[in-house]
Amino acid sequence: MTLANWRNEPDAALAYFAKAMPLAPDGEPKLRLRHIASRSYALLGNSPSLKEALQAAREDRDLAAKRPDDLSVSFGGEFAFGSARAAACAAAAWLEIGDGVEAAKCAQEALNAYNQLPPARRPYSQINGIKIDLAAAHLGMGDRDGAIQALGNVLTLPTEKRNTSLTGRMRRVGHLLSGSPWAHDHDARQLAEQVSGWLTKKSTVLIN
Repeated sequence: MTLANWRNEPDAALAYFAKAMPLAPDGEPKLRLRHIASRSYALLGNSPSLKEALQAAREDRDLAAKRPDDLSVSFGGEFAFGSARAAACAAAAWLEIGDGVEAAKCAQEALNAYNQLPPARRPYSQINGIKIDLAAAHLGMGDRDGAIQALGNVLTLPTEKRNTSLTGRMRRVGHLLSGSPWAHDHDARQLAEQVSGWLTKKSTVLIN
């Protein structure tokens, strides 16, 4: 499903979803499937089905707390899908359909969950990706200052840590900054220049 979404084939992802749900154990596996499906619905612009998938996932989250998934517990890493990843996935889905309010709420929930982990266990890529999505959500709500604050130290990431996932998200921010109402906003234009420099791997300086 994830790979199909990456290929922009949401219909294929949902076909996998229909096959997977009857086989998946209750709890975290179904939680993950529904959140990936929400991304598929977002790509299709299907807001009602996106909401339905995320509402159903709330029950899966309750079950996940009672029934630990062996694959998640034993292997973790990409196989783990806890509350932080769920919230981040929901944020990306809401962002895809242009709902900045819900996207910001879910992104902040994800950041709060990751911040509860010991520093050594906090995944830098996921956390910085969420911050970029949070910035995009704020821009979608017309909140320039919120976007500047969300990006914070993301703009100072070393070039070797600016992976494909992060650059793709940052391009969305750059695209939002290129349109209304930011074209004639001085601070927004300054932020747009920093984002452009970040994407071209030039050094950036934070806005004071």
